[in-house]
Amino acid sequence: MSDVPYVSLYVKRSEIDFSHRTPCPICQRWFMVLYLKSEAKELALTVYPVNMKNPEQEFKKAYNSNPPVVVFNETGQNGQDDKNQQVVLTDNRDIDAEISKRFPVVNLSSLKEAEDVCSNVYIKFHPYLKSIPTDPQEQMKLKSLYSELKRINDYLSESGTQFLSGDEMTNIDCDVMPKLQHIRIAGKYYKNLDIPLELQSLWSYIERCYQTKAFQESCPYDQDIILHYEAKVGGTSTGQQQRQTFGKCPTLQQPTMTLTVPTS
Repeated sequence: MSDVPYVSLYVKRSEIDFSHRTPCPICQRWFMVLYLKSEAKELALTVYPVNMKNPEQEFKKAYNSNPPVVVFNETGQNGQDDKNQQVVLTDNRDIDAEISKRFPVVNLSSLKEAEDVCSNVYIKFHPYLKSIPTDPQEQMKLKSLYSELKRINDYLSESGTQFLSGDEMTNIDCDVMPKLQHIRIAGKYYKNLDIPLELQSLWSYIERCYQTKAFQESCPYDQDIILHYEAKVGGTSTGQQQRQTFGKCPTLQQPTMTLTVPTS
């Protein structure tokens, strides 16, 4: 029997079809990282969706934590999991360190410069998303977000690489790409925001990520991304206006998954 270690990942489930297609960008990050490792045959990955409104009793009893939860199962001599040797982690730094230690064949380490360039884009997205049209700082918040998107675009243009730290996906791509997808989908729904077409290097990068199995298998439905932010912006005048503009409730729509880029 195979002696490839088994890894379990618990993620916030989709509210559209209750599947593992998680709208949580942190959960999707680890899904992508572990998927890349599984593609390289370093591990066997199983992803479990967790109902956050009413978590399964087995999950609550075993882990008593919010997703993401990563469980590293040692494989015994008979090829079965050794439950006595489980390592359960919930902290991002601990998960990163454990993956690097256990599965060193495929190096997913990122360049520090790439991490720095991408560090603020999601941080700048949140205040703009929650701003209302009467907010005197709204345009400044939008400008700040555009500035961060342009930083990534310019970095990609100057580096000339396929991904942020080279020509293969690394940790930084698994961290940033889910966030860019949220910016694209939730930004459009709630603020009619479009990532500028002139950021050609960024759009090319997004398209390359769309073509990877790691992103395709983990990508959430557009409607799940929208619902992920509803509590934050749904009650604002902007959220109400966009709900009217885009029509019925996301849970009543036919699920969609945006994996294409606009043509310029």
